[in-house]
Amino acid sequence: MSEDAPVPTHVLTKDAVRWSIDTLGSQRLHPTFVMYLYLRKQRRAGALAQASASSDELLDLINMPGHPTKPYYFPLIDRGKRTGKPLATFWRAANIPGSWSPTSIQRGASWLTQDRQYVVPDSHVELALQQMLYNKLVSALALGAYFLRNDGFILTAEPTAEDVISGFRAKFDYPPETETEFTSLFSTDVPKAGFAWFEPATTGAIVIGTPTDA
Repeated sequence: MSEDAPVPTHVLTKDAVRWSIDTLGSQRLHPTFVMYLYLRKQRRAGALAQASASSDELLDLINMPGHPTKPYYFPLIDRGKRTGKPLATFWRAANIPGSWSPTSIQRGASWLTQDRQYVVPDSHVELALQQMLYNKLVSALALGAYFLRNDGFILTAEPTAEDVISGFRAKFDYPPETETEFTSLFSTDVPKAGFAWFEPATTGAIVIGTPTDA
């Protein structure tokens, strides 16, 4: 972080991240939904041709220390029994980027590739809902609490769960003009939680937001 960069004031708590893992793990979700979010963002930025399944931007979302042989962790699975608790299948091997390459992208996501290139068709919202979310909205709060677990927030008011959702929208480029698209895939329900969503940040966190967001 440069000396002129705004200093983050809050980060997500471990309890919030654990809640996100339990919540996402209880729902049937296609694991390639992570790749879809990344590719959609690249398309909106006009950078789809430069998209890579090995990009740091993508892999930082799922990188997790703690396993001797599997470096990635994300609680999105579409097969097997769900317990609402962490599962061994949330850990992913180092070759997961290979399964997301244009030539071998996983079943249920073949519409994200054409002629060995990534594509995001105009019907991507409907396809993602049907083939990745299985016609059930997924919690933006849970996705935000997981994918922003290492990021810092600039907040001057009392932080709330809604700030997590706002951070998720900023991270994956869902501005107000995409509201119809956003509400077609994500729920914004906030549970009554017995834990704090945020705690004071330490230096070195990645910044979510700008001073004007405070």
